[in-house]
Amino acid sequence: MKRLFHPVVFALAVLLVFEEWLWDALKAGFRRLADHALMRALDARLRRLGPWSSLLVLLIPALVLFPFKLAALWALAHGEPMLGIAILVCAKLVGTGVAAYLFDVVRDSARQLAWFDRLYVTIITLLARAKAWLRAQPAYSAAARAIRHGRTLLASCWPASRRAGRIRRKFRAAKALLARR
Repeated sequence: MKRLFHPVVFALAVLLVFEEWLWDALKAGFRRLADHALMRALDARLRRLGPWSSLLVLLIPALVLFPFKLAALWALAHGEPMLGIAILVCAKLVGTGVAAYLFDVVRDSARQLAWFDRLYVTIITLLARAKAWLRAQPAYSAAARAIRHGRTLLASCWPASRRAGRIRRKFRAAKALLARR
């Protein structure tokens, strides 16, 4: 049984580390977008919403992305698996980023509802316990080492300074092109 348990914990650990990184990275990306004037105005307006309106705002990512998920299913059903999977992955990434950003903005307002606050605290407590248990497992340490090794290997193959410089140049060029129009 222990032999079967180790790979499952290892996979859960990799998934947990990836999910935490993805959530933080996407939230940071949307925070950078929030530096623009239009997004600042939207952010301020969202923060002024009441508790029930705040909860409704959290439905936006699911409603907006539903047609894309249908398109992915259509592509899968019509023999285009790569297109379907690509659409699903993109929808998941965008949906997670938007949901992380929106939840970060409206969380305090939504927590004014006693039932939501209890639910939120319960879920956060359960997640913390589950993460503590998972981190105590030897398979988690092995997964964390493997991920650190992978990051080091990736960084040595593709230096961040070169990558960041190229992205920054492309962003500046696009910004200059938009300014000329």
